[in-house]
Formats: sequence, structure tokens, C-alpha cells
Amino acid sequence: MKLLIITPFKNEEKSIAKTIESISSQTVKPTAWILVDDSSDDTSPQIVQQYCQNQGYMHYCVMERKADSRATGKNVIDVFNFGLTRANALGVTWDVVLKLDADLVIERSDYLGFILSKFTSYPLLGIASGATYVLSNGEKKVESKHKWHTQGPNKFYRKACLEAMGGLKPFKGWDGVDDILARHHGYVTEKFFEQPILHLYPTQTRHAEGGVRHGIRREAASYQNRDYPVYMFFLKSAKLMLDRKFEEAYLFLFYGLRQKFSADPLVTKEEGRIIREFLKHRFLNQLKYTA
Repeated sequence: MKLLIITPFKNEEKSIAKTIESISSQTVKPTAWILVDDSSDDTSPQIVQQYCQNQGYMHYCVMERKADSRATGKNVIDVFNFGLTRANALGVTWDVVLKLDADLVIERSDYLGFILSKFTSYPLLGIASGATYVLSNGEKKVESKHKWHTQGPNKFYRKACLEAMGGLKPFKGWDGVDDILARHHGYVTEKFFEQPILHLYPTQTRHAEGGVRHGIRREAASYQNRDYPVYMFFLKSAKLMLDRKFEEAYLFLFYGLRQKFSADPLVTKEEGRIIREFLKHRFLNQLKYTA
């Protein structure tokens, strides 16, 4: 099974060498690895190009853009799609593509082989990921504990599944809609907790997104982009309350309801119906997995 890796990066000089070393130490290597420079102005392009000289499967390219900074949502999907286009121009053939962020440290050397073996043995596996975590006070904190929800920093897509979905959605909330649409098309999505991956600098934190208020406003917008029903906004707010994040709970509900009744969703009406149907199956624990 042929694997293509696409890594978008911008100003990742502190981490990208660690990510490259993580892939270089894998027992199974990719067919090709496209590293897309999103107009960096630090030394990360030089770091990547130096590695490319010694690894024949690595390819460096630049995506020129007017944006001054990298944002979550549309921008990262634009860069990923650019990487797919570049791979096609290079004549790369692939069965599975991995979107791999440039700030990850992979713990196990069988990471790629493990995931590819799952795709081989389970033809209905459409999207897969390892379990990214952050270090909090010296302890590992997994960024998402839902088994069905594969994680954006390291997502593997079966080519047929990606095509059936019509590609990835270019907006905040793409990471989640893809799992739901894949399952609608008969595929399974699964996070494999056996493969822990350290996320050095997660972008979707409150601080990285401009502070608590701005981050929560963007998160509420992602719910509306996906046309989540009103009860999902209340459930999220209740969860924040249980975590004793009272200000965040209030702000999320405030921004969420304002978004719900003033902004149009970015999915189609049919996709909104698919999402609501999925949520019902999720709450009833009717989701299928590889085992």
C-alpha cells in the first residue's frame, strides 16, 4: 500500500526537524513526502531542504500567498490541497495520504506500518489517526478521547474515501465533518490510542487563537459551520461548567447561540441532515470500528 505524506508548515524551525526525524526512524517509509512551505520567514525551509538532499522521497515546495499568518480552518486545507496537486505533478501514485503537522514527535517507530496494516486488513477503514497528546504539568493529556474522531494533526485518508467525500471542507470545523461524511459513505473512522504522538505546539488553543474570547468565538463558529443543532451548544457549555470553566461556558453559549441564529452554516442542507443523523447514532453508541 503506497503512502503519501503532506506536511504544511510555516515558521516551524523549533519543531520540524523533530517531525522529520520521527518519520526518518520509521520502519516503513512513505512513497513520497511533500513538505509545503506556507511562506515561512524563519530557517525552517533551509532545515527541510537539507533533509531533502539525503532523503529521496522528500520534496520541498513553496505555496505563495498574500496572507500574513497561518490560520486554522480554510488556510490549512488550501495548503493540503496544494500538496495533493504537487504530488500529482510529480507523478506520485498513492493509496493513502497522511496530513502530518510539522510539530509532532512520534513515539513508536512502527507508526506508519501500524496504520497502513489497519488499512490493508480492514478495507472499510476510511480515515485513521494516532492519538496526539500535549504535556500538561509533566502528564500526557490526549487532545480528544473520542475513538471515532480522528485527529487533525495526523490524519490518514484512504484515497477512495477522500474522493467519495469530495475532499476536505475549507473552513473551521473541517476536522470532524470529514469523519462524519466518511461514515455516511460507509467507511469507518478510528483513532488508534496505541500510537501516542506528542503535539508540541497545538494551534487550536485559546492563547494561539487570540485569547479566550476570540478562541471560543471561533469554536462556536465551527459548530455553526457544521450546522450543529442547538442542543449541542448547550451540551458543550454544560461540559465546560463541569470542568469548572465557568467563564468559558458562558461565553461559548453566548457566542454559539448568537452564531446559530445569525449566521448560515457552511455545509449544505443535506450535509447538515447527515451530521444530525450521525450525532444520533453517536449518542446511542451505534458506531462501528475495526475491532
